[in-house]
Amino acid sequence: MQQRALLPAAALCLGLAGAGAPDLASAERNCDFGAAERETARITLATVQAAMPGLIRRYDLPGAAVALVADGHVRWTAGYGWAVPEKRIPFSPDTVFQAGSMTLPVTAWTLLNLVEQGKMSLDSPVSEYLKGRDLPESPYDAALVTPRRVLSHTAGLSIPRYGGFGPSQTLQTLNQSLLGALDANDQPVALVSRPGVDFDYSAGGYALAELMVRQTANEQFSNLAERWVLQRLDMFRSSMPDRPDDAPPLAVTYDDNGEPAPARSFSALGAAGLQTTAADYARFVAALMPGPCGEPIGRRALGPALAHLSRSPQDNTENDLIFAGSQYGLGMALKTLPDSGHTLVYHPGDNPPNWHGLFAAVPERQSGLVVLTSAAGGRDMGIALLCTWLGALGEVLPQECAIVN
Repeated sequence: MQQRALLPAAALCLGLAGAGAPDLASAERNCDFGAAERETARITLATVQAAMPGLIRRYDLPGAAVALVADGHVRWTAGYGWAVPEKRIPFSPDTVFQAGSMTLPVTAWTLLNLVEQGKMSLDSPVSEYLKGRDLPESPYDAALVTPRRVLSHTAGLSIPRYGGFGPSQTLQTLNQSLLGALDANDQPVALVSRPGVDFDYSAGGYALAELMVRQTANEQFSNLAERWVLQRLDMFRSSMPDRPDDAPPLAVTYDDNGEPAPARSFSALGAAGLQTTAADYARFVAALMPGPCGEPIGRRALGPALAHLSRSPQDNTENDLIFAGSQYGLGMALKTLPDSGHTLVYHPGDNPPNWHGLFAAVPERQSGLVVLTSAAGGRDMGIALLCTWLGALGEVLPQECAIVN
């Protein structure tokens, strides 16, 4: 196992104090956590460390990478098992995985950057940002399709998921995919139900969000996502490549029979195209809450108001993405936890053949979790770890946790 314990929050802040004669007393006070916070961080770390080997065996995984956020910063990361067995490359915090639908929060924050710049409105018709590349004719009113509804899966759009393209297949362009996605039964991204009424998960909607960003900014979506979100959060091992990128090491993924299988490519990068590491994605999770030294939510990647909005429930978004009674913000699911009333912010990520991961955060507790896997069983393992982590935080568990524990 490879693991990395990161600097305590106080040391981190003092290290970033800058030149001259910093006010050390002020820095220490701003970064000083009480005994209760320190004890919670210790318990969650010890519990996750103790649970991981058994969970990997229980779900018959070759390994996994995991990261914890505590006190608003990335506290600990680790890898277990072999990422590339034939080369004896172990899983580490810096092993690259396909993130699947964990791409959606990054896509949402990229679009929200344009809202922050005044170039988009969340509640205007999407046709204003498509520049003539409108949705197909439909019996429903396309003027009701807005960026807010696209990002909250209430726009009534098609295509719940994309299957991706193998290494020998010709990759469609985004425009071709929008007109008829070969990796989604040749479906176009189309309006198939009345907007604003119900939550209906649509990967196709996030392909449309990618197009809106590209058309509005007149630049490739992947470049903007990397520059505005990934790089500002120091997620330097993360990217949205057109084809799977093996450097730094991309974990081997496996089919349902446990045989190595090639990673797939995606036309809709905004829906499924993120490659990331546990350590990198934990930096995004940390940005969902204030920093250890008083840094605002969003850090440098998005202003506090819109970052907070992204993890706030939107209208008519009741769903059961993992937990019954969840709601949805802009790019992320939300569950009010029993007893405490704290908000669990979360999202799973699944790409074929068997990339499975999830992130979770309880911003009121300044805590977060990331787990990434690459084989069948990884989704159930991630939920089991999430429930274990919530219990270590002292939260009353949702009823679904009784099934996996």
